[in-house]
Amino acid sequence: MFSMPITVNNKNKLIEVFETLSHFPNKIMMIKSGDYTVDAHSLMGVFAIDITKPCELILETEPDSIFKKAVSEFTLQHAL
Repeated sequence: MFSMPITVNNKNKLIEVFETLSHFPNKIMMIKSGDYTVDAHSLMGVFAIDITKPCELILETEPDSIFKKAVSEFTLQHAL
């Protein structure tokens, strides 16, 4: 398992995250926020997470450079 902290400060940003992740349908991904973990490919699941708590993108394997670049605007390092 590989995890990446992500920052989502509003519902519009959450939509952007979902749309970005939808470009990678073959990757197994989950988003964890607080006590809840949802399928990152499920729009209803993604909208159910609590964006007031830190979010974490969990992947089955370490992502390649293409994936990292695609999600870089949502990672905490980019937000600093």
